[in-house]
Amino acid sequence: MFDPLDLYECDQKDIPTETDVQYSIKHEQNIDSKNNDETETTKDEEDFDGDDMIAPLYVLDLPMVAYASPQVILATLYLLKPATQVNFKSSKSVSTEEICESKGLDQDLRESIVDWYKNIFPNNKANTIEKICNKIPLIANVSEIERSSLLNYYTSILKKYETPTNSSYLKTNIVKEVSLRIAECCGRSAIPSMSRDFTFDNMTNKISLFEPSLTNDNLGWKTWGASLILSEILVENFNKMPNFKPNQDDRPLNVLELGAGTGLVGISWACKWKEEYGDDNSNINMYVTDLPEIVENLKQNVVNNKIDTFVTADVLDWTNPADFVEKYNVQDRSFDIILVADPIYSPNHPEWVVNMVSKFLKYDGICYIEIPIRLKYAKERQILIELLNNHGFKITADRYDQGMDDWGSVKYLYREITHK
Repeated sequence: MFDPLDLYECDQKDIPTETDVQYSIKHEQNIDSKNNDETETTKDEEDFDGDDMIAPLYVLDLPMVAYASPQVILATLYLLKPATQVNFKSSKSVSTEEICESKGLDQDLRESIVDWYKNIFPNNKANTIEKICNKIPLIANVSEIERSSLLNYYTSILKKYETPTNSSYLKTNIVKEVSLRIAECCGRSAIPSMSRDFTFDNMTNKISLFEPSLTNDNLGWKTWGASLILSEILVENFNKMPNFKPNQDDRPLNVLELGAGTGLVGISWACKWKEEYGDDNSNINMYVTDLPEIVENLKQNVVNNKIDTFVTADVLDWTNPADFVEKYNVQDRSFDIILVADPIYSPNHPEWVVNMVSKFLKYDGICYIEIPIRLKYAKERQILIELLNNHGFKITADRYDQGMDDWGSVKYLYREITHK
């Protein structure tokens, strides 16, 4: 098991670390070069031709742990935290004020870190809040080789501040933030709880989802790429889909999502419905479902996106749906629409998915499904097709898509399924 604390050994308080020494040497060399008219220009100076606004900062340019105040260190840690992701990509703030607000820098922290780069350890590349806000966040996007230097920087902070005598609110926040930064350097599986935003071309409001950390490998606590692809297809073609509208009679439209996870597909669909038709629950009943350990976070995401007036998040066990059926008085084949994203990651899933679609999909209903093309589950995808055919279903539309998630580019297969 990886333990971030293994990255350093205990040392005496306030002794400069190797990173600090390297920084000091680099800083002194910079001062000497400024005072020596005959010193050759560095490669960076040649490349950027004196434009300090675009000249990059590096790990060695970060404030020295042994000498910087707690305010400066906390400001630095805030600036190095990941930006809120939008559609699996880091969002880009358009102004310094927006960066400060999104990173949590109050006026005191702003003034402290500007003072560091302007007066205490002058650095023309970072002597304004604009330069600092645009450059320090980029340091977090280092290469694998440079990441060890960033980890050394973080652990030197942890070494200084994680002691019984350092128990102030400010220093407690430093320990909390540096622990998060260390985890973020250790891959997606180690990343702590996070929030993501999702936007769609055919929808006014964004979707915000909370993702707990992947504790105990609970894959349902993560938003997967198939959910984004399916959401984009359904939301952006919402007005073209024949059954995405209120029923002509008095009965409400019934919608079910199977294996919702963090809820992106069902929540985005419901938010688009709300934009089109309002949140009157007399014309729609929607259920987003998953296993017990996943549903509490799912419920909160439904509430956070303000669709809980007509969307219910609850448990639906694919191997035993009796509790769900009894609780909501759900009849067989009672759903007009069934949504499913990324449902196959074990040999049992094809049978379970087909059983749920067979039980709940109306004779004139449509199931919308998105499946990642993983080589490991080629056999299960084929079994799914065979089982659907054997249970009286047909594929009325399909397409291949390319998308991204936390682990890179993935190919997906979209299908619309109806009764024969």
